[in-house]
Amino acid sequence: MSKQAKTKSPQHRVPLLELEGLATSFFTQRGEVQAVRGVSLQISPGKILGIVGESGSGKSITCMSILRLLKSSGKIIGGKAMFEGTDLFTLKEEEMRQLRGNDIAVIFQDPMTSLNPTMSVGDQVMETILRHKNVSKAEARARTIELFELVRIPSPESRLNSYPHEFSGGMRQRVMIAIALSCDPKLLIADEPTTALDVTIQRQILTLIKDIQARMDMAVILITHDLGVIAEVTDRVLVMYGGLVMEEGRVNDIFANPRHPYTQGLMASIPDMSGKRQARLQPIPGSPPDMNAPPTGCPFSPRCEHVRVQCSQELPPLYGREDANYLVEGQSVRCWLHHSDAPFVEGVNSPDLVQVER
Repeated sequence: MSKQAKTKSPQHRVPLLELEGLATSFFTQRGEVQAVRGVSLQISPGKILGIVGESGSGKSITCMSILRLLKSSGKIIGGKAMFEGTDLFTLKEEEMRQLRGNDIAVIFQDPMTSLNPTMSVGDQVMETILRHKNVSKAEARARTIELFELVRIPSPESRLNSYPHEFSGGMRQRVMIAIALSCDPKLLIADEPTTALDVTIQRQILTLIKDIQARMDMAVILITHDLGVIAEVTDRVLVMYGGLVMEEGRVNDIFANPRHPYTQGLMASIPDMSGKRQARLQPIPGSPPDMNAPPTGCPFSPRCEHVRVQCSQELPPLYGREDANYLVEGQSVRCWLHHSDAPFVEGVNSPDLVQVER
């Protein structure tokens, strides 16, 4: 059952997943919580897309909507999720169950609560294989040993009968990765996969995900609040805030020239570990918006130092290179300062100050 490494792809490929105008709300006693308000994205095989933002920005709900794993109060109220030409939102539940764990897999952020404490780790991997593949138990066991070797669990055959509590946090996360990879998925969604791990183990897990992704030519959506993770692992990045995409682009371009004041605020809050400067961290003032009653205009406007009257009155569109020639190809920004009539603001709508290696 060994899987051969897939052939490397050309630079431009047909998207595996195209999300168009996703809107997801939760209906509670307090009213409608508009968690996601029109998110679009696409990802091709062999690419890693990062989604970053503060807690409550809508990044995890976006991916749980793609998987249709929302709580009972959650409802997808608009949009399409085209996966290999099929809208996931139109599939019957049984059809969706066949996709989950098979073509689309997920790694959750807390492996201790995601793994079944009453089952051995080997049985939990084999359970997924037996559900989706027409194989014998012996074949499923052999495949599980292969997967444990792939995710670098020492003495894989002897650890099949171990239980989750006998593994460290890093090893439990490796089991979760093995489960996710057990049916050779085309798309892997990793939701904060290193949050509960120490820094050394974080790097090991991220390196492992990236190595396996390249080897299997998977598409990966990586959700995180850590810009360091985004810089290290991803090809492109979506910056989310208030249930919306505020900025999108190639990771090198976004880090070299962030164009949205919120993205710039996130960058300014990262500590400088180089020792070249002794500057205080610059936190973003204020609090995220109440999604029970999101602002009429830009959701970041109450916290933005460049706010104008129009910002609080009307939601800006996403501006791209065709609207502002100082933006690079593939970069888009949801900010009124990129309108052709906007006043000049240094660093936001000024020409590129940094040359990005192509």
